[in-house]
Amino acid sequence: MTISMTANSVTFPPEAWGNVADVDGPFDPNDVWMKSADEDEQRIAMREWFTARYCDPAHETPYNGREGGHLFINGGPYNPSDELHTRFGTLVHGDVIQDVANELVMEVGDEWAPILREPPPDYYDERFELESVGPDGPLLRARERIAELSMTLGLQSNPTARPLVARLVFSAHIGVLESFLWETAQHWISTRPEVLQRCVERLLVFKEQKFNLSEVYEQHAKIEATVKGYLQNLVWHRWDQVGALYREALDVKLPSIKSFQTPLEIRHHIVHRSGTDKAGNKIEIDDAVIARLAADVEAFAVQVNKECSDKFEPPQGRGRYLA
Repeated sequence: MTISMTANSVTFPPEAWGNVADVDGPFDPNDVWMKSADEDEQRIAMREWFTARYCDPAHETPYNGREGGHLFINGGPYNPSDELHTRFGTLVHGDVIQDVANELVMEVGDEWAPILREPPPDYYDERFELESVGPDGPLLRARERIAELSMTLGLQSNPTARPLVARLVFSAHIGVLESFLWETAQHWISTRPEVLQRCVERLLVFKEQKFNLSEVYEQHAKIEATVKGYLQNLVWHRWDQVGALYREALDVKLPSIKSFQTPLEIRHHIVHRSGTDKAGNKIEIDDAVIARLAADVEAFAVQVNKECSDKFEPPQGRGRYLA
C-alpha cells in the first residue's frame, strides 16, 4: 500500500520525510531521498522546505517608513540562496538550488523573515493594550473610521496630490478591517473565560508550548496577557492564522475573504513599494473602487458582529447587533 503524506499543498511519498512521525511540518526532507530524487522533485521539496520556514516580511515583520525597510526583530533577513545552499548544498546540484533561490527572490526579494511558530518572550506590551469596549464597539468604530475616510476623500486638495490621497484612503480601509478583527477577538477573549480557554487549548501556537513544572503558577497567572500579546503581534490579514483564531477560539467561521484578496495585493504595493506595482507602474485608484472596498469591509464587519452576538449573547439580548 502506498501512503501519501502532505506538507501544505504538496504530496510527498513516505520516504521523502526526514521525520515520518512529524507529518504536520515544517517539512524537512530525508537526505537520502533528496539526493536520489529527480530534479523536479528536488525543486519542489526545496521550495516547500524554505516556504515552511520563511515568509514575505510584509506578513510577519514591522515596517520602518523612516528608514525605508523592514525591522527584522525576530531574526533575519534570510537570503533564499544562502539558506538553500546551506541546507542542500551537499545533496543537490548547485544550479538546481540556485534556480529555486532565484524564483523565490523574484517573488519576494532576497530578504525573507522567519515564520513565528510560538510567542517570543515578553510577548505582551501594555502600551498597546486595547481600550475596553462593548460587544458592538468594534463595529461602531469600524463604521466611524470608514466615514472619516470618506470625508477625507471628499476634501479639496492639490490635483497632483489627489492620487496619493486616494491610495492612502484605500490602504486605510484594510487597516479598518484588521482593527475590527483584532478588537472583536480581544473583546470576547477578555470577557468570556471559555474563549480564552479555547485559545490556549486549541491554537497550535499555545498548545504545543512546553515549560517546567515549577513554572506552572507563573504561566497560569499571566495566561490572558500571553494571549493578548499574541493578538498584538498577529498580522491580521494572515487569513490562515486569523481564520484559525476565530474558528478555534470563538467558534465563529469568518465570511468569505475573496473580495479582499486583490485589495490586499494593491495595498501591499502602496505600502511597501511606495505606490507602484512589481513592474514599477504607478497604482491608480478611482473613487468607485474605494467605495466598493468600504462597502465590503462594512458588510464583513456586520456579519462577524452578528455571528459573535448570536454565539455569545443571551437569547433575550440577540438582535441587538447592528445591521
